[in-house]
Amino acid sequence: MGYAGHSGLNLRRFARCAAGAVSITALLLLSACQTEPVGGDLNLEVDASTPVAALQKINSIGAKCWMRSGDRRFRDLHMIPELDTRVGRPRLLIMRSKNQQGLPLLVIEATGTPTTISTYGPLASSQTGARINADIMRWSGGASDC
Repeated sequence: MGYAGHSGLNLRRFARCAAGAVSITALLLLSACQTEPVGGDLNLEVDASTPVAALQKINSIGAKCWMRSGDRRFRDLHMIPELDTRVGRPRLLIMRSKNQQGLPLLVIEATGTPTTISTYGPLASSQTGARINADIMRWSGGASDC
């Protein structure tokens, strides 16, 4: 009886380990099915004559492709350009439409020679931030489509 009792115990241990392995595999497969990348901060060197010129391009195309597009991700957002470079760095602020006096959700900033575009803020680590970063990279490479 001693040997048979041990094999039942081993079988239960094996079943628990197998169930754990199946659970971990399922979680990994689900995370691989994510349809859109999660964003992050962007630091991109671009070919622009000045930081203001780089942001003017992003502002004009972004207004069309983000703010006026009807895309649900941008429905409650508003873009505020701060391109006056006499004080501070030129930047675009992405704010909640209902709270334009609060802190920005995303800052798009351009500095230096050569021009470097940076994005940062809470929205940067979201799927919307990933979309914004991807658009900025495309538009900085010469594209102008949405």
